[in-house]
Amino acid sequence: MLQDRRSTLMARPGLVIQFKTKPDTAEQFNDILVRALEHVEAEAGTRPWLTLRAEQDPTVFFLVDLFDDEDARNAHLGGAAAELILGTGGDLLAEAPTPVPTTLVAGKAV
Repeated sequence: MLQDRRSTLMARPGLVIQFKTKPDTAEQFNDILVRALEHVEAEAGTRPWLTLRAEQDPTVFFLVDLFDDEDARNAHLGGAAAELILGTGGDLLAEAPTPVPTTLVAGKAV
C-alpha cells in the first residue's frame, strides 16, 4: 500500500521557472508574485505552489509547482496567475523566464 501511494505521488508533474528581474524592479516583481497567490489558491489541481527568492542574488526568483496531473499543469499555465506574472511582470524582467517541466522524484510536504 505504501509503495502504491509513493508511485502515485512520484508521478506528479511539476514545473520550475526561473525569473531574473532588472535590478530596480525586483521588489515590484516580488509583490506581483505575492498577489498571484490568490489566483493559484483558486486552482484545484495546483499544489504546492512556492515562490522562492535567491539569497545571493535578490533579482532571481523561482516558482516551484506541483500538479495533480498534466491537465492541471496546462490549466495553470493558461490561468490568471500566469497572466498576472507574465503580463504585468513581464516588463520587469531582465531576460525571458526559464520554464522547466519536471516530474516529482521525492518530497516532504511544506
